[in-house]
Parts: sequence; structure tokens; C-alpha cells
Amino acid sequence: MALSQLGQRYLKLFPSGCKILSCSMHKGPSDSPYWHKIFKDKNIRDFDEIPTVGPVFEEYKNFKIHEAYQRWIEVGHVVKELFPGGGCCIHVYHYEDFSTVYKNDGMFPLRKSHEVIARYRRDRPHLYNSVGLGPGMGAEWAHLRQMLPQGVGKNVYMPFRPQLEEVVDDFIDLVLAKLDENSEIELLPYLFRWAFESIGVITLNRRLDALSQVGNEEADNLIKAAHLANEIIFLSNVGDFEKQYERLIPSQDYFARVIMDYVAEAALEPEGSSLVSKLAREDRDYKDITTLILDLFQGAISTVPLTLTWALYQVSRHPEIQERARKELMELMPTKDALFYDTSLELKKQSLGIANYMQYTKAIIGETLRLIPPTIGNGRIISKNLVLGGYLVPAGNMVVMQSQAACRSNEYFERPLEFIPDRYINRAKYYQKGMVDIPFGLGIRSCVGRAFANAQMNLALSKILRNFEVSYYHEEVGVINRLHNEPDRPVLFRLKPTPQ
Repeated sequence: MALSQLGQRYLKLFPSGCKILSCSMHKGPSDSPYWHKIFKDKNIRDFDEIPTVGPVFEEYKNFKIHEAYQRWIEVGHVVKELFPGGGCCIHVYHYEDFSTVYKNDGMFPLRKSHEVIARYRRDRPHLYNSVGLGPGMGAEWAHLRQMLPQGVGKNVYMPFRPQLEEVVDDFIDLVLAKLDENSEIELLPYLFRWAFESIGVITLNRRLDALSQVGNEEADNLIKAAHLANEIIFLSNVGDFEKQYERLIPSQDYFARVIMDYVAEAALEPEGSSLVSKLAREDRDYKDITTLILDLFQGAISTVPLTLTWALYQVSRHPEIQERARKELMELMPTKDALFYDTSLELKKQSLGIANYMQYTKAIIGETLRLIPPTIGNGRIISKNLVLGGYLVPAGNMVVMQSQAACRSNEYFERPLEFIPDRYINRAKYYQKGMVDIPFGLGIRSCVGRAFANAQMNLALSKILRNFEVSYYHEEVGVINRLHNEPDRPVLFRLKPTPQ
């Protein structure tokens, strides 16, 4: 497809580029920029005048860079991070600057990310037409992204609801079988297996046996390979790129080979209901299909299980929150074997029922994503000169919108470090200003799996809290960041099965 044709197609799919911003992040024409209160003369400052921080190489190596990002908000709403080998990155913390960056995304938003994956795929043109959704740029990225114009959303997710609920039920059974003598379990490894099994259902319409009671070595190895890739992506940005690339090759060879075999088998069913079959019927290039499916597996394995772990950790420390959620869920599921998705109802009634009954459970997820999101923020290489926080930032610079740090600032939230799900129900009481809690990003380059992730988190958290009282009796859990926010130690939950 020619570039001009691709552009016209994108304008039809996403007519405003970042239309959501017009309602959620709009600043009226009569409002002054926030930085006019900081710079009373209202003069725009030069790029060289931006406060500098770093280098902080040790915090990258120790997976504690999120702590540095949090400190820098005290330096200013705009800071310039200096790198050891030269170069810099601009970090912004104010919602008006977030808005400015997103509104100027253009048709093909640019970001510098996943370069080690890009190198791996460019070195193998016999397998890949493009570098993929994560590292892709410009029309190359857009060509792959438009294969799923609405993401892994309603049209992809809805037909598989019964199968996905079966997967969660199998996860619950596996957890029950694996509780130790103290009724404790480290849930996260099993949540990884659940996520792997679920994305297999969506993309391949196939069970991958990751939740077998006796284990599954192939599934475990694929999950390890996905986690290693995340770590390497993170370290390759700040360490020895060639060394990290050499680490990536064997694990990525294995991951790609097995997933590609899965895709090849699914493609043999042209009339099937899987995402692979759907894309094959649309006559998509086979290499593009495999690249997209690889990226979906890579993205789905980690982020949702980590968010659920943090949500369970928070409700284990706030039993009153947990009990309120369970009471709500018992109205939706009067017994533990009641269906979450009642597919006997017409679609409209199903959706309304879930939305009405799950208000507090969804608020728990929203508050978890605010306090401990999967990633610290979202980055862009800006394609035009922008005024951010009163400074002129030239085109070509990397700008990171530090949403996690902003979400922990009392400039935007009442009691920002407290876990208060009610802030997503009574927004007038707890919300202060701005739109900084955007864990999936905004615009046409927002997370392709957002709808799928939200649906999966709603389903799994509801089932877990309906089946178990969750508590935690060990040391406080901290955060490390290896591309995603992870617990710094095993999180052993004590699970007490609820009465029927």
C-alpha cells in the first residue's frame, strides 16, 4: 500500500489523530499556560535552560529508575536527563505538557523503544517484513497497526468470552490444588500461565495447556523468554547494546519459532474464529500476521498479571475494600460457580449488567493502574518544535510523559499515596485536576491491547475475590522496574476459600 493511500486509510480510521484529547485534556483558549505562573515574564526559555538531572546509570542497573523519575518532579515540571555517553531525554510531569505532546503526535507518532527487538527482526528479513508494533516507526508501524484498527477489542474479544471464562475457572482450580500447608501461594507465576493461555485462545482459538496440574515445560519456557526479552529491552537502552543483543538471540529464536509454529497451525483453518484465521481471510501478508501475533503474546504475558498482583496486594492490606468488592460481586455471582459472562442474554444486557454490578471492582483496578501502573509513562520523539513548561524543545528530542510520578503528586490527586478506589467513583471528591492517569497512553498509538487487558482484569479479579479471601502476612513489597513495574520479592498470598 502506498504511503498516501495508507495515510488516507488512517484518517478514516482515526479522523482526528488523537480525538480523545479534545474532551479529556482540553484547555480553553482564554486560559493561560500553567508555566505563566512560574515564569512571571511569560517569556519562553531556551532548551539549554531546562534543569538537568543525571546521569543515574546505577539506578537503571539496579532496576530502580522509577525512584529517580519520582524525585525529579521536585526539580521541575520539565527536566533534562543527561546520559553518560552524551545525549539527553526530556521528562515532563504536567498534564498540559502531556496534552501538547499528544496533540502534536501527527499521523505516525514516533517513539524510541524496543530497539534491540528491531535489530533482531531486521537481521532476519526472511521472517519479518517489519520490526513490529513496539519499535516500529512511521508508515512501517502504521501498516501493522491498521491490521487491528480497534485493537484487541470488542469484535475480537466478545466471541471468546465463554472460553476465556473457562480459562479463569481452570486457573482457580489450579490455585486451589497448589496451596501449601499454610494455604499460601505465590500467585504471579500462575497468573503468567493464565495470561499465556488466554492470549492463545484469542489469537489461535486453541488451548495451550499452560494451566495443566502437572505443569507444561514449553509454556514455562515461553513465559521465561518473554520476561527475558523485557529485561533485555530495558537494559539495552542503558548498557552494552551488543551484549544485550547476544543475550536476546537464543531466547528470541525459541520464542519466535514456537509461536510461529502455533500461527502456522491456526492458519490451516481459514474459516476458523481465531484472530489468525480472521487476518488470513483478509489476505494479510503471512509474515505480518506472525509479527503481530508475536507482539500480542509478548505484550499480554506480563502486564495484566502484574497489575492483578498489585491489585491483590493492595486489597490484602485493606480488608474493608476487599469485603466491599466481594459483597458487590456476590450480587453478580450469587454462587462461586455462577457465570461471569451470561451469554444467554442479549449483548446489550450483558454489557449493562457487568457495568452496573462491577463499579467498585473496576474502581480497584483503576486505582491500581494509577498507583502502580504496568509502565512508568509514555514516550515520543517529537516531530516539531514544542513549548513544554515554558521551554522550547526542538523537534527530534525524546520526551517522556511521566504519568506514574504525576499520579503520585498531590497536585493532581487527594492523598495520592493512599489506595482509595472511591476516587474513581466519586471523582468530584477525590479528583483534583488534569488527566495524568493514562496507563495505556492516548491517541492512535495507545496500547493495542487496552480493551482486552481491561476485560481480562475485570474477569480475573472478580473470580479471584469471589472465590477467595486474600491476605498477606510477610514483608512489605517494593517495586523494581525491568520495563514493567514488578514486585521486588515473591508475593505469597494466603487464600481462604469463601463459602458457596
